[in-house]
Amino acid sequence: MMNILITTFSFPSLTNGIYDGKFVLAEAIAYANNGANVRVVTPHYAGGKIKEKIHDRITVYRFRYFFPTSRQVLKQPGTPIYNQRRFTAFAQLPFFFLIFIVSVLKHALWADIIHAQWTVSALLCLPAKWLLGKKIVLTARGSDLRLVPDWLNRLIHYQVDGAIDCFGPQAWNNAYKKKFSANFISLPLVVYDDASRSMPEDMKKHLSRKSHPFVILYVGRFDKIKLKENKLPLLDLIHSSKGLREKKLNFQVFYVGDGDSGITEEMLRLIDVYGLHGDVTLLGPKINVLDYVSFCHLGVGGIAFNAVSQEFAIRAKPQILVEGENNADTPWRHGVNAIMIKPGNREDLSEKLDWAICNRKKSKGIGEKAKREMSKFIMDSESAGRLYLEAFRNLTIGM
Repeated sequence: MMNILITTFSFPSLTNGIYDGKFVLAEAIAYANNGANVRVVTPHYAGGKIKEKIHDRITVYRFRYFFPTSRQVLKQPGTPIYNQRRFTAFAQLPFFFLIFIVSVLKHALWADIIHAQWTVSALLCLPAKWLLGKKIVLTARGSDLRLVPDWLNRLIHYQVDGAIDCFGPQAWNNAYKKKFSANFISLPLVVYDDASRSMPEDMKKHLSRKSHPFVILYVGRFDKIKLKENKLPLLDLIHSSKGLREKKLNFQVFYVGDGDSGITEEMLRLIDVYGLHGDVTLLGPKINVLDYVSFCHLGVGGIAFNAVSQEFAIRAKPQILVEGENNADTPWRHGVNAIMIKPGNREDLSEKLDWAICNRKKSKGIGEKAKREMSKFIMDSESAGRLYLEAFRNLTIGM
C-alpha cells in the first residue's frame, strides 16, 4: 500500500463550498480508490479547516503561514495566488514559502512519493528530496509554464524524478516537452465521475418554467486571462442569447462558476439590459459540476483537454470549442466530435448555437463520438488511478 503526499496551492473543501483545484481532488480520489493512502498539503485560508478528512484514505492538511491567521491574505479561494496584487500579500510570500517547505518535510517522513502540483510546488518539495531522499513526481500546468521563468522551470524539471505528461496531443504540451528535459511519464487525465444522476434543485426550478428547453451550460472561472488569451465566449454567449430569444427558440443558458467581480457585474448588466432573466441564469460555483453536466445538451467553457472539456466528454455532451492555438493539434474536429467557433465572432457563435438547438439528434451524436474518441486521453478515476499507481511504484523501486 503506497503513501502518497500531494502538494498543491489549490484544493477544494467538501464542507464550506470551496471548489479550487477540483482536478487535484480527482487524482487524490483515484489513488485512494485504488488502495493508496493520501495526504494533501495545501495553504490555509479564512474559514478553512486545518485538518479535514474527506475520504477513508485522504486527509487534507492546510498550513497556516502567517500569524495571526486572520491577517493571512495571500491565499484567497477563487483567486489564483499569481493574481494577487496587494503589497500585504507579497509581504507574506517569504513566510508562505518557508512554512510550505517545513510542512512538506514533516509529511514527507510518512510518504513513499510526493506528487507536486505546479512547478513552484515541486520547487518547495526539493528539500524533501535532498534531505530525506524522497522521490518527486510533478504535474506542470498552464499558469506555471507561462509565468515562471524558463530557467527556473528547467532547473525544477531537471531535479524531479518524473514529470507527468497527461495533456495529450496539444500544441502547447508538445512544445512543453521539447523545451524542458525530464523523465516524462505518459498518463491519462483523471475525471472523478461523482454525478448523482439527479437534477440539482436550482436547475430543476428554472427548467420547470419551460417545456423541454435546449440546455446550454457554461462551466469555468470568470477570468480576464481566459477572455483575453483563450477567447472563451463568456460574454458572447449572453449576446447570442438575445438573438436566440428573438428567433423564439426554446433554450436555457446556465453558468456554473464565479471569479472576477467586474466580469460578473458585466454579465448581470447584459442579462438585465437584454431582459434575459428567464433565459440566462448564473448558478454560482458548484462542487458537483457533473450533476449539472448530466442534464445539459451543449457545453461551453472547455479548452483542449482542460477539466471542463473532460467533464463534458466523459458524460458524452457535445461542446463548443474555440478555433485557434489552444485547440490546435488536438483530436477535436468540427462537426465530428465538437462544434468549433471562430474566436471573438458573435455571429458565428449564434449560427452554431442555432444549429445545435435545431438539430438535437446530430448534436447528441457529436457528444457520443467525443466520449468514444477521447477515452484514450481521459479516464475515470478507477481506471486512471491504477495506471498512476503503477507509474509511481516504478519510480520508487530501488529507493
